[in-house]
Amino acid sequence: MGFVEYVAQNIATLTFYAQQHFLLLLYAVGSASAIAVALGVLLHTNDLTPRSWRRQLRAGSRESALLISSAALTVPSLALFGILQPMLGLGVTPSLVALTIYGVYPVLRNTVAGLASVDPAVLDAARGMGLGPARRMVQVQFPLAWPVIVSGIRVATLILIGIAVVAAVVSGPGFGQPLFSGLARLGAVNSFNQVLAGTLGCLVVAAVYEIVFYIVQRLTTPRGIRV
Repeated sequence: MGFVEYVAQNIATLTFYAQQHFLLLLYAVGSASAIAVALGVLLHTNDLTPRSWRRQLRAGSRESALLISSAALTVPSLALFGILQPMLGLGVTPSLVALTIYGVYPVLRNTVAGLASVDPAVLDAARGMGLGPARRMVQVQFPLAWPVIVSGIRVATLILIGIAVVAAVVSGPGFGQPLFSGLARLGAVNSFNQVLAGTLGCLVVAAVYEIVFYIVQRLTTPRGIRV
């Protein structure tokens, strides 16, 4: 059976895998982004952090968070899924937790970099206009850092698209199911078609997310700093 014929006969199943893959990434990236952005804002060296914290301690805490999250990103995916499986079982839960862990570092790194890149003169001007720490963050600093943060979220999504395939080892949803099934029976009927369908399916999901991020960035980036 040719690949086109295989896709035509299994279009409903492949569409279902695409929906699973897309939603798994949506939840994982959303969770990782919420954690990373909140942590980045909290640890950023500005007046939102408690006055009892010294500047060195805040900077050290920020670097420690980056170090820990980057170390988590280097853990082999098979090992992490294997560690989570006894605690969380099979299916969506270990898949979501593992992908969330992997997604924190790119977003956190870009959040810290984006907030740090805001010109201090702009913040001084906002302070001179009477804006307090929270209003400076919400109205000035965060919007200016937003394009960099979105880029971090985009990178995290692209990284997780491939890692989500490995979630099939714990019965996770998405294109890992047909891909691993095809690899396990390579040489049998339609095994190559399954592998090819899983691979191309990931590329389609990546293309959809690229379009989504382009639209989101165009709609949410302040016009004055839009490239």
